[in-house]
Amino acid sequence: MLDVKITPADSNKVVLEGIQQLGDNFKPAVMRGVGRAAGGIYAIAYQWLSGPGGAGKKKRRDYIGFTKRRSGADDHGPGEIVQFRGYVDSGGYPVPVRTGHLRRLLDWLAPGESKSGDVGSITAGESEFLVFDSASYALAVFEGLGSSAKFGPRNAIMDAFEYFNHGGQIQQLVSEEVRKEINKA
Repeated sequence: MLDVKITPADSNKVVLEGIQQLGDNFKPAVMRGVGRAAGGIYAIAYQWLSGPGGAGKKKRRDYIGFTKRRSGADDHGPGEIVQFRGYVDSGGYPVPVRTGHLRRLLDWLAPGESKSGDVGSITAGESEFLVFDSASYALAVFEGLGSSAKFGPRNAIMDAFEYFNHGGQIQQLVSEEVRKEINKA
């Protein structure tokens, strides 16, 4: 229970005591709100990494080729024409699932938690939630690099954040948790 005491000290001064207790309760409330947001962002990113796909024989008829002139920022020379192959409708969201590895290594951590993945160990700080993908090729897919260049950037995590936070959703969740804490007090 919140024990705030208001004591008149003299005619022009009032002493407020016990406010620190309310402040101490705000951090857990804020962290609960941010945690709810992290879970929502993770769920949207997971959906966007769950497209139809697979390289089975039934899909072979949808297999197409792409030709693109490269800028020279990779293994190929500048201006060299590079042949890409892929499946029809494999660009954009949802990102097609071939092995499920990219989606399987999408995860989120609460403050102080750690996990290991393809790219090493990841640890969330004392006051942070992390939504991440530890697949070794996640950066290539998310930034549209290498063999994913033909599709352009598809950063499922950042796009999920923007989609989830549209209209200030994260601020609303945090405010809701703080209001609950105030009402409890």
